Order: sequence, then structure tokens, then C-alpha cells
Amino acid sequence: MVALALVGGTVAVWGDGRGTSTPRSPGTAAPGAGGAGGRGTAPTGGRSGGGSAAAGVRGVESEVERLRDLGFLRPVPVTLESPAKVAEQLLRELDRQTDKADLERQARALELLGELPEGTDLYGLLRSVQAESVLGFYVPGKPPAKGRLYVRSDRGLDPYARVVLAHELTHAVTDQHYDLRRADKLSTAHADDRATAYTGLVEGDATVMMQLYRDQALSPAEQAQADRVGAAQATPKLDAAPPALRESLLFPYAAGAAFVRALYQRGGWGAVDRAYRDPPASTEQLLHPEKYLDGRDQPQAVPEPDLRGALGQGWRPGTRSEWGEFDTRLLLEGQLPVTTAERAAAGWDGGGLRTFERGGRTAVVLRTVWDSPAEAREYCTAMARWASARFGAPTGANRWSGALQQGALACGGSRAAWLSAPDRVTLDRLVNGLGGP
Repeated sequence: MVALALVGGTVAVWGDGRGTSTPRSPGTAAPGAGGAGGRGTAPTGGRSGGGSAAAGVRGVESEVERLRDLGFLRPVPVTLESPAKVAEQLLRELDRQTDKADLERQARALELLGELPEGTDLYGLLRSVQAESVLGFYVPGKPPAKGRLYVRSDRGLDPYARVVLAHELTHAVTDQHYDLRRADKLSTAHADDRATAYTGLVEGDATVMMQLYRDQALSPAEQAQADRVGAAQATPKLDAAPPALRESLLFPYAAGAAFVRALYQRGGWGAVDRAYRDPPASTEQLLHPEKYLDGRDQPQAVPEPDLRGALGQGWRPGTRSEWGEFDTRLLLEGQLPVTTAERAAAGWDGGGLRTFERGGRTAVVLRTVWDSPAEAREYCTAMARWASARFGAPTGANRWSGALQQGALACGGSRAAWLSAPDRVTLDRLVNGLGGP
């Protein structure tokens, strides 16, 4: 994803943070109700809120085991807190995990691509949006420091809080079996598109389970109560966030749920469990489950060369990121109709972004490879339209000029590259140094 491909993994928290209203049915037949069998027992202890809350948590745990057909291996410390206290705890996790210097470089890249307004404090924006919209979150790992979950509620364990708890307990039980820290490791390795795809699997699983819990574990009266509370949730900061950031934050839940439903329809919870051991390798696979299920369409590696020598003295490395189909789609949607963007992005087969910096100035290289020359031409046509919509008519062959940057589009065979630099001389050096898309 665009924002999260760059900033994903800065928080080792699997937050709900959706700002949605009514959970909907997963649109699949109910999974088998055979329960977890001998795979583990529901955890006990480590909860706030007294005996009645502990009993309520045990009830949700039992339903999650039954519906998800997966048993807990150890106790899960569960904390029910006020919205302010859950937000405070989340922000501590965010602060602990964030590389603020790199996040600033990432924000600059997004600004130059038109996905954030100039001068955006991305770190502050993420903090405010997540603090406002988080409903609950889980910290992957083992207790006491990790393996804990938090649910926001000032109404106790009412039906809505139980729905959110079912979401977070799904993270807990899958973490105990499959170790959800994989996304952090992928992001650390700049494998951001793979991290986004994996996050989609994780959040999609929990979203489908949350919906199953709402539909099968709550009475009609409790469903109506949960729906009313959900509909009353307001997220003005999330709603006002730049579209690319907002869509990136919501993407794992919507696309991930569709992916998990496709897996379940093909092979039940066993197919979902196998995906944790062999996760989707790209947002392309997440968006098109058949590319994961029917003859794996693995992305091509795209080299991100070090062009500091070509740029000249004083340039240093900036940020790096994989660039996936979802990133491409979001980028194009900034200037083109959604259907055009989706069609142009659909032939993606690999991509990477790299930036270079000198004295507050940034140069960007965004390279992609496509399934065929025809797919690459479609993307290049869309990118030319995107550039003209942003900067005006071309100033030369596949060249554009904006107030803060000069841009060039290079296309050849099944490859394409968008390059931007603060001035024409630097752009020429960047183009010549790359030598082709």
C-alpha cells in the first residue's frame, strides 16, 4: 500500500482502528462448529474488570475457539480500558516502534508523489488518526511484555466490545500458532508490499471472525445493540486524512477479508491456516486470490540501484520500499478514475521505490515490471495522464515540470520507471544514471 508500504511495521500493534459501523456477515457458510479439540484451552487470568468481565472474556474466547477451529496454547492477558487509556497505550507502542527519521523521508517521498500535502507531519498524523480510531489492539509475542491485548470500552464488556474482543482474540490465537511478528521482520527488510499482504491475511482473518462472532454468537437483540454502538462511532480525523493514507489504513481489513473468504471457500479454516505458513507474497495476490490459489503468480524482484554517484557529490541514501499493485493503484487514483487506475495496475509484476537526498532536496526513482509489454504500455499511458493531470502538459518527450520537481517517465519492454528530481540538471543525471527502466 502507499502510506503503509512505506510506514507499515513502524507499529508492532495489530489495531482494529477501522472506524467502521456495523460488522457485516462474512458471506460464507458457517465454519464447522467442532471446536478446537485438543489444541489448547481457553486462557485464564490476567484480565481487568473483575469476575464478571473475566467470565465474559472466557465466553468470547470459547466462541473464538469454536468458530475459528483453533485452540489457545497459553493465557492471553486482556485489558478493558477507557478510550483515552487504550489510545495512550497504543501511542506508547507507536513511539517505541517508530523510526521517526525514516518516517520523515517516507513522508517526503509521498509528498513528491502527490499522496500527501506538502509539509505533512506524517508521524503526528498517524498518531492522531490511530489514537482516535483504535477500538482495540494486540501486541504480538509472548507475555509478559507482549502477547497482550487491549479493548476500548467505557461500557464494560457489552455486545460491541465483545465483537471487538473477538477480533483481537483471533490475533492472539493465530499469533500463538503462527507468530504474527513476520510483518515487522518484512518491513525491516524493506519488503513492504509483502508486509502489507501478510497484514491483509492477519486482519482479514480477524475481520471475518469478528463478523462470524457477531452473526452467530450474539442474540438478535445483542446484534442490534452492537450495531447501534458501531454506527455511533465517529472518526473525523481518519475521515479527513489524505485519501491515500486513509485507504492504506483500511486496505488490510477490506481486501484481507475478501482474501480470507476466498481461502475459506476453497478449503475451510485449514486453507487459512496454511496461508500463515505460506503467506501471500504481494498485494497483487491479496487483491486477486486466484493468483495465490491457482498457480502462484510470484512477483519479480526489481533492483533499486544506488545512483548517488550519478547524482553527484553530497547526495545520500533516503528511503527504500517495495512498490506493489495496491501502491500503483492508489498512486493513479490520485489523478485518474478508479476503474482506470485499477485496470492499469492489474498487470503489475514487481516494483520498488528508492529516494536520495541532499540538503533538504529529494530525488525519487520508482521502477516497476509488468506481466507483458502490453501491460507496461497501458501503465505508461496511465502514468503519462497522471503526470499531465498533476503538472500540466509535458515540457518535452515524457518530461514534466512542477513547482517543486521535474519528472520523467521511461518505458521499455515490460519495464517502466518514474523519476523525479528538484531540477532539470539533477533529473538528467538521474535518468542517465539509471540507463533505462
